[in-house]
Amino acid sequence: MAVATRAGSGPDPTTPFRFSVVVPTRGRDDLLETLIATLTIQVFPRERWEWIVAFDGVAPSEEIAARLKEAGAAIVVAPERAGPGAARNLGARRARGDYLAFTEDDCIPAPGWLAAAAERLEREPALDALEGATLLPDGRPARRRHGDRPTWLPTNLFVRRARFEQVGGYCERFFDARGGIYFREDSDFGFTLREAGVRAAYEPDARVTHPPEHQGWLDPLRWARRYEMDPLLASRHPEAFREEIEVVRAGPFRIRRPFVRASAGYVLALLSVGAAAAIGEMGVASWFAALAALMVLLLWSKWRFDPRKLPAVLVVPPILLAALARGRMRLRDAGASTVRSATSSPDR
Repeated sequence: MAVATRAGSGPDPTTPFRFSVVVPTRGRDDLLETLIATLTIQVFPRERWEWIVAFDGVAPSEEIAARLKEAGAAIVVAPERAGPGAARNLGARRARGDYLAFTEDDCIPAPGWLAAAAERLEREPALDALEGATLLPDGRPARRRHGDRPTWLPTNLFVRRARFEQVGGYCERFFDARGGIYFREDSDFGFTLREAGVRAAYEPDARVTHPPEHQGWLDPLRWARRYEMDPLLASRHPEAFREEIEVVRAGPFRIRRPFVRASAGYVLALLSVGAAAAIGEMGVASWFAALAALMVLLLWSKWRFDPRKLPAVLVVPPILLAALARGRMRLRDAGASTVRSATSSPDR
């Protein structure tokens, strides 16, 4: 893949960097302007870190390119869109720091973000990965945590560059170019690191703020479409997928995949309503209608019962189940393609 590269007026290239900050972006100038403002006030010494902005299939505007250069950033541009995982890999190939420091263009790092990470890594030099705290504007965590176990959010993740290269970076298959859908590449990367034996920790003092997700009234539909990537993750990390992906813990009980189960339950309940009504069993039809309503309530709870999103939530279940089916087909087709390639090899 050809890559255009323009280096900014950053620190002296002979200086050993502690961090290479890598930011994938689709080129929104307003987001990048805010990120520039927050990174330029980091209290960690500027000569100890570099900054690489990886544009995913879109060239920066002249104005933002000039602003990034002024801020000392390097710019790399992928010739076509390949998803945030590929953009992170692109930026990482340009990096020279001991650790890659991943964040995103819509995040706001605290002034002490890099300093807090550096302090923790100085205390524990054996750490290969460090996840900082990703918070919503109201101070709540962006993702539910279970103790100090990393969740591998790329909004605030530090990874030893040698380890990143050892595992091959982010898997670039978790992206659908036709729909622009990406999902689970962060979990896949984390599971891959863990299986490689990396030493990882969580550092709550290294903080970034992330905006709330799925704010638009149609966003539940895009959320549902992302499940297309689940079969791929399950095939690559079956045990971790089963034990960690969307597992709700309630005391001694664990509920796996509640939204997938609710979606399946909703669709089956609606089909049962139609079947019962067709044979004149209206009492049974009413019971199944109540069950479908219960499933909708469970799904709607993900968006805190926002009334604007209810119309979209009503069609989330079939879209989610169809996305899972597409993901299984993609996985099957990829496997068939691999077999065809192997059998047609001249070495066989």
